[in-house]
Amino acid sequence: MDEQVLIETPRGRLVGMLHRPPGPASAPGVVFCHAFGEERKSSALAMARLARAVAATGRPVLRFDYYGCGDSEGAFIESDAATRLDDVRAAVRFLQHAGGREEFLLLGLRLGGTLAARAAEEAAGCAGLVLVEPVADGRAYFDGLTRRSLVRGMLTRGSGGAPEGGAHREAAGEGDVLDLDGFAMRPAAARSLGALGIRSGEVAFGGPVLVCQVHFRDAARPDMEGVCAAYRTAGAAVTFERLVLPPFWNRVDVAVAPELDRVVCAWLSH
Repeated sequence: MDEQVLIETPRGRLVGMLHRPPGPASAPGVVFCHAFGEERKSSALAMARLARAVAATGRPVLRFDYYGCGDSEGAFIESDAATRLDDVRAAVRFLQHAGGREEFLLLGLRLGGTLAARAAEEAAGCAGLVLVEPVADGRAYFDGLTRRSLVRGMLTRGSGGAPEGGAHREAAGEGDVLDLDGFAMRPAAARSLGALGIRSGEVAFGGPVLVCQVHFRDAARPDMEGVCAAYRTAGAAVTFERLVLPPFWNRVDVAVAPELDRVVCAWLSH
């Protein structure tokens, strides 16, 4: 059963969707942390289907919109890494209360995976992590967003070549606002999110971790191998699954990922 819920925070209400299992919950619930910007929109259907698939295994699942995103209160430009991490904590508390269990798991897609990884470091009761194509290097990720925005603007306006090095970060902004794939964000907020990453020596979570690579090819990519290595160094039991699928968070058409549903549900069941 799907139920829209409101999550109270000091900044405002977050809108969420609670997916309840068909019967009494038989295992800890899962909080989903969605992707950033356009990736969130493109992956919405796939994440909703995954949430329902997980709920069908006996776990309540909570999806929610961060402050300033989707139907939640606030403006996108007012959000940063700190507000998003606060929102994850609020969502965890809501699920703990709704499900009557202290234990929970976090599942994150792309930048949501990186936020879930950071939240798991400090959250009492986190029993596991599912990271779907997590952003291992936040700075490189945001550099890519600003570069794409700059190129898109040049094509629209017929401007010259793109600046080299880090200059695209300044050129993509107008005044004190950056255009990140069509989403307005202040430079300080982008820097706070860009500082996130999953690196060896910076990871302390030692619980079970599922890392899902989603790519056109089966070969393991260095960034995903690095994420796995970071958690293994911390003592975590890491499962690495390589799914040969198109990146559904970058599609302009309706995209689903049934193989991801199968892999995640199988891992949660063991």
